[in-house]
Amino acid sequence: GVDSKECAEVSAMASVCLFTCRECYVYQIPPTSSASGHRANDWNVDKWLKEVSLKVKSEGEKCVISLYDMETEELFAECPLPAKPENFLTSVEPVVDSSRYFVLKIVDPQSKRHAFIGLGFRERTQSSDFNAAIDEHRQYLRRKKEADAYKEKFAQSTEAQKDYSLKEGEKITIQIKKSPGASPSKLKSRLSVGDGRAKPVITGGGLLAPPPPVAAAQKKPPAPAAAAQGDWVADFDSFEAAPAAPEVAKASNAGGEGFEDDQWGDFEG
Repeated sequence: GVDSKECAEVSAMASVCLFTCRECYVYQIPPTSSASGHRANDWNVDKWLKEVSLKVKSEGEKCVISLYDMETEELFAECPLPAKPENFLTSVEPVVDSSRYFVLKIVDPQSKRHAFIGLGFRERTQSSDFNAAIDEHRQYLRRKKEADAYKEKFAQSTEAQKDYSLKEGEKITIQIKKSPGASPSKLKSRLSVGDGRAKPVITGGGLLAPPPPVAAAQKKPPAPAAAAQGDWVADFDSFEAAPAAPEVAKASNAGGEGFEDDQWGDFEG
């Protein structure tokens, strides 16, 4: 049967999409004419074989470049990256005369047969992101290899063989070393105070003034001072004691003779 632990580890691996391009071009390429590598100038880049979309997906140690038909969205071809980062150039090889074109090694998952095709991007930023996605998976494999090497080295060391767990009935004893010349009374006072120093005594000259005497605390507070002349403070008691204001003389005739000026005017209807 299949190991359940192995199935759990496989199911826990999430597929991560490292890069997506909605529009790129596939070319049928001739064999390389020089040892330096492929040249996009030999492909006739204006006549592509197919227009596809591209995804770079990573799942654990596996990474696959998938090409999809833009009209039907069906899988057109796949380019799996090798398990060793140093062999990535055998599957994804940049051309020598442009930064936007690559040679991919596509593999049939059933027959395992392979073929080489050209891949081109419209923008340089797209090809740069494509390179960055492949390099990200390369760095992941490198870090995982280093981590596995450290793990294996630690497993073979003597530290890994030691058992630091407490056995049944085993106890831990902690001894506190006394300083030379320390007496039990000094040790007790040191533990009670914390640092062995005398407790501070707060007097009247400290940061806070001493509390007032009881008689001073019960003393009636002084009455508020009278408002100085010119202060705008209302004295409501003076309104009752003040005599009534004299009645304003009415006008003696229609012409207004004898009319006392009122600064607020007459609002009677």
